[in-house]
Amino acid sequence: MRPRLISTALFRRVVSGSAFVPELDGLRAVAILAVVAFHTSGYFLVKNLERGAYAAPGQFLEQAIYWILTHGFLGVQLFFVISGLVISLPFVRQARGHGGELRMRDYFVRRVTRIEPPYLLALCIYFVIAWRLSPATLNPTEYLAGALYARHALFHEQNWMFYVSWSLEIEIQFYLLAPLFALVFRTPSALLRRGLLIAAIVASGYYAAHFRMQSSEPPPLGGPLQHGWWLGTELAFFLVGMLVADLSVREAGSRPVHAPPRRAAYAWDIGFLAGLAAALCSYQVLQHSVAGIFLLLTGLFLVTLGTSRSCLIRATLSHPAAYTIGGACYTIYLFHPLLTPVVGRILLPATGSSYVFDMIVIALPAALGISLACLLLFPIVERPFMYRGWPSLVADAFRRRDIRAIGRLFNTCDSPRDTARASHTSRHTEPFAGKTLRQ
Repeated sequence: MRPRLISTALFRRVVSGSAFVPELDGLRAVAILAVVAFHTSGYFLVKNLERGAYAAPGQFLEQAIYWILTHGFLGVQLFFVISGLVISLPFVRQARGHGGELRMRDYFVRRVTRIEPPYLLALCIYFVIAWRLSPATLNPTEYLAGALYARHALFHEQNWMFYVSWSLEIEIQFYLLAPLFALVFRTPSALLRRGLLIAAIVASGYYAAHFRMQSSEPPPLGGPLQHGWWLGTELAFFLVGMLVADLSVREAGSRPVHAPPRRAAYAWDIGFLAGLAAALCSYQVLQHSVAGIFLLLTGLFLVTLGTSRSCLIRATLSHPAAYTIGGACYTIYLFHPLLTPVVGRILLPATGSSYVFDMIVIALPAALGISLACLLLFPIVERPFMYRGWPSLVADAFRRRDIRAIGRLFNTCDSPRDTARASHTSRHTEPFAGKTLRQ
C-alpha cells in the first residue's frame, strides 16, 4: 500500500468537545456552496449581458435556474441562523443545568482566537492585491477600519474587492451582544421564553423587510435589497437560530426524549425541502409585501431544525464530502472572491451559447472548483486556530525557541471521522443536544 502524502484529516475541522455534528457542517456546506454559486454565476451573467451574448432568461427552465442561482445570497442569511444556533447553545445548556459555568472571558477570548487570525490574513492579502492592481484608488484607512470590523459603519459602501466583509462585521456585532441576548434563556417558563423570542423575531423581521423594500438591487438582479449593513437589519436571522437552540435542549430534570418514529423523521425531510422552497420564494413575495421576510424566516427555521430531525436529509448532510466542505466554510468564504474573477476570465470565452448551458455546464462546476481550491487553504489558514490552546502553544514555542513545536497545530490526530460516523449511525433524541458545536 502506497503511503498518503497528505492526510485527509487535515481538511476536517478540529473537534475538542464531546461529539462532532456532521449534519450541521453539512448545512454549512449548503450555505457556502450557494454563496459561491451566486457569485460565480453572477459573474458570467453580468459579463454576457454586457456584451449582448444573450438576453435576460425567458423560458421556464431558464427562469427556474436564474431564480435559484440569483438567490444564492440567502446562504449568508442561513449562516446567520447557524451562528445564532451555535453561539446560543452553550448559554442554553448552562441555563438548563446541562453544563458548567460559562465564563465571559473564555467566551470572548475564544471568539477572537478562532476567527481573527484568518480574517486578518485575508485582509492583508486583499490589501496587497488591491495595491498592486489599483494603487491610485487604494485607501489604506478602509482596511484599517476593516481590521476593527468598522468599515461599513464608517464608509457606508461595499469594498470593491473584499466584498464579503460586510457579513463578517455583522457577525462580530452579534458575538458582542450574544451574552446579553442569551439572558432570555434564564426565563423559567418555556412558553414565555419562546414567546419573547418569537416576538423579537417578528419585530426585527418587520424592520428587516421595510429596510429591504425601501430600495432595490441594480440590474440584472433587481428586486428588494439583499441585506443591510448592520446587525439590526439581520438580527431576525440570528434570533431564529437562538429559537432553534432553545428547542434543542431539554429542560433540566425532564425525561430524555425518545427517538421519534421513522415516519416523523421523513416528515422533517419534507419540512426541510418545504423550508428550502419557502426561502427561495420569499423575495418574490417581498417585492410586494413584508410577508416575504417571514416566509424566509420560517423557511430557514424549518431548514435548520429539520437538519438534525430528518432522516434522508440528515444522512445526506452527514456525508464526508458535505461536512468537509462545510467545516472549511470560513476559509472558502474569505478567499473565494479572489478566485472568482480569475476563473471567470479563463472560462468566459467558452460561454455565451445558451444561458442554461453556461450555468449548468460551466458556472456550477466552476463554483465547485473554486470552493475546492479554497479548501486547500484550510489546513494553513484556519485549522490551526481551531485548537483552543494554540496561543499558549505558540507563545511557549517562541519562549523555548523551538519553532518546530508549532507543527503540532498541523497534526492529524483530531480527525472527526469516527465521531462523525458514530453520530450519524446513532439515533438522535434531541437536535444538537449534548453535543459541542465548534465554530
